[in-house]
Amino acid sequence: MTPRERLSAAVNGGTVDRVPYSAWHHFMLTPRAGVGSGLAEAEQRFFQSFEPDLLKAMHDIDYEPTPEINTPDDWRSLTPLKPHCGNFGRQLDSLHVLRWELNPDVPVIATVFGVYHYANELSKGKLLEHLRQAPDTVNLGLAAIAESLRRYARATIEIGCEGIYYAVNGATGEGATRDEYLAPFLEYDRMVLESVQTAPFNVLHLHGYKDIYFDMVNDLPAKIVCWSDQAGNGPSLKEARTLYGGCLMGGIDETSFGDLNPEQIKLQGLVAIKEAGRDKLILSPGCAVSSNVSADRLLALRQAAIES
Repeated sequence: MTPRERLSAAVNGGTVDRVPYSAWHHFMLTPRAGVGSGLAEAEQRFFQSFEPDLLKAMHDIDYEPTPEINTPDDWRSLTPLKPHCGNFGRQLDSLHVLRWELNPDVPVIATVFGVYHYANELSKGKLLEHLRQAPDTVNLGLAAIAESLRRYARATIEIGCEGIYYAVNGATGEGATRDEYLAPFLEYDRMVLESVQTAPFNVLHLHGYKDIYFDMVNDLPAKIVCWSDQAGNGPSLKEARTLYGGCLMGGIDETSFGDLNPEQIKLQGLVAIKEAGRDKLILSPGCAVSSNVSADRLLALRQAAIES
């Protein structure tokens, strides 16, 4: 099977010749504001070295510079961005080159960070403080960020990406309370994902390592869910089968990936596949592995998938 055929079968509950796999890390390109020019080459080198069935294109470029957000009233200054301009535009240029030059049988998905992530970053960690003080005012800015991400996500599909890897931050005990996340962030996340729901390989990534609100997966339109099942305290792959009917993505502990030898990584992968079953599964780390991880460890992960 080609990577596309294998991934499509896994996502849609068909029969696979082996379990598909994916992995990714940040490329630490500099300067950050210009990473778009080198990202396509870095991603292609990564693919040529490790041949993942699903190539998750990294997004290491900043949100467009905005006026400083120091008080709740400052959120009024945010307006929706145009996806083909500024930093989003540079990222789209890179994704376009990558999709054009990479083997068309290899699906490419674009990383899109969620509303909570960017809002907390722009406010230097004061998001929840401001939201609790002036929810209506802060929501004006949050709505602008959500609309910017909706437009950008749509643009990634229009240039040829087969889905997005939508990284949800804050939906854990380390971030917003459950009620705070349900309103308004869940609705903003749904808005972004619904804008690309016709794409075949959308991934919902629940980022965090404490009290993940995993039950949210059934409220958001994505065919694949990824979380740190081995490193956090969310459900195991086996438990997740009873909570979610779509394709699971995980099985490898990214936090200890650099400390394990290749045989241990391969064994971890094979155990995960046995636990979860071969159907509706993509073997991968729960989040990015270290940028300086050795090639033999990534190849060991691939070998686990091949031996499945």
